[in-house]
Amino acid sequence: MAGNPQIFLNQVISAENLVMHSPKSSSEFLPMLAESWSLSDDNLTWTFKLRKGIQFHQGFGEMTAEDVLWSFDQIIDSAKHPGSSDVARMWQPEEGSRETPDPYTIVLNTGIPAIDVLNRIRNPWAGSTWVASKKQSDELGEEEANNRTALTGPWVFSEAETAQYWIFQAADNHWRKTPHFKELVLWDIPEESARVAGFQTGQLDTFTMSFDSIPTVEAVPKTEFMSVPGGGESHLGLYGSSYVGIGTDGQRPNFNPDLPWVAPTDDFNSPDWQNALKVRQALAISIDREAIVSNLLQGFGKPGVMWGWLGNEDKLDSDMTWEFNPEKAKQLLDEAGYTGDNRFTLTLTPSIRGAPGEVEACEAVAQMWADIGIDVKLQNLPYSTLRPTLIARTYEGITCHATSPRVEPFLGYTNWWSHAANWYAGVEHPWLEENMPKAMTLFDTEERWAAQKEVGRFMFDNALDIGLYGFDVIWPLSSNVASWKEHIRLGDTRNINGMEWAKPR
Repeated sequence: MAGNPQIFLNQVISAENLVMHSPKSSSEFLPMLAESWSLSDDNLTWTFKLRKGIQFHQGFGEMTAEDVLWSFDQIIDSAKHPGSSDVARMWQPEEGSRETPDPYTIVLNTGIPAIDVLNRIRNPWAGSTWVASKKQSDELGEEEANNRTALTGPWVFSEAETAQYWIFQAADNHWRKTPHFKELVLWDIPEESARVAGFQTGQLDTFTMSFDSIPTVEAVPKTEFMSVPGGGESHLGLYGSSYVGIGTDGQRPNFNPDLPWVAPTDDFNSPDWQNALKVRQALAISIDREAIVSNLLQGFGKPGVMWGWLGNEDKLDSDMTWEFNPEKAKQLLDEAGYTGDNRFTLTLTPSIRGAPGEVEACEAVAQMWADIGIDVKLQNLPYSTLRPTLIARTYEGITCHATSPRVEPFLGYTNWWSHAANWYAGVEHPWLEENMPKAMTLFDTEERWAAQKEVGRFMFDNALDIGLYGFDVIWPLSSNVASWKEHIRLGDTRNINGMEWAKPR
């Protein structure tokens, strides 16, 4: 099998979390390592009851509450995890507490209401947590433990060659599901043509597939397909737009008002802001999303508005949609002072993470912007090279970035806050700092959606995020493997999960 193993080695293959997504609904959570959980009447105290007898790989003993809290602390201290500061907000609360009255109980008081506690302890999701053995790290040391982490999932890590392959063995008598196959091999194959060739020759049983490969793959005898509607969404991240700490020691390295889409001020009523807004709006309405969906996604998707709203577009106001109007886009650029056939130059970079059509769609956007007079420098590089520049706030271009869908938009809002220690979505602004956190404290559904719609309105009116499209996920299966679609967990389906349920055909 092959996919995008860099993202999901822990989440999907070897590790587990306290709760997991249901195969029936992305908004339904089921017990995983926690057999139950409850919330106090004041919405502050979460009590998790852990399963007894869960064994770590490599003989490192039974999982306990100590391992869970230790694992979350390691993630909080990580410089690489995309949600470390968000995990800290809930699991190292300044105004709250956490206790382990016995080895199988965790009592977490978040200090302030936090409806999103389950969001960071769910499986699968690339931004989530996982549970590893504290004993292994204590006995072997952190470096050795990191190279061969003892986890609890149905697949046990065996060996790997970075950027080439990862090999896992089935965990015997696994508490949840012992795999039908004895071995799982993930190959890192960046080129679509090479993946297709591997499938055609029987070297691969499934792979991350571009939709335009369907006719070729369909011709392979006995091929079947597994599909998941609404598996992800893609947006444009407008980097350089870090409006926090301007003129102070806290100013971001990549805050650059020389970029046409960035204003020199965070005052959204100022003429400078309105000028930069015209550029952002021009970028948004010069994209033919319907053409991208029809031609690159083969119809397996739909136009997007903003990141985080896939599946909840019906809650947006009816006017919140991006028209395709390149002539109006040219007019807006003229009004903003960018005239002529070569208006300005920008860098556009696809985040290459295994989503369908992610590079091709970015290339299409580049051409559409070229058609309105923008000189686009398309930059293709490994995501492992791009990501550190996003974290360090040094990247000053625009990204085409695909993510998993959010159950509700607020579950992605932490990627817009300046306190996000790691990856962020491109824009930081004082108004967002004040208003985005509100939804996370609201357990009343109507109040929470009202808060989210207010943020959505601000984001759209100021074109601070430009949605591209939502996409379905389709996986080809060789004659060796039967479909296990009924067992695919719906939280994050950009990469395949549930391989322990795959059976020989």
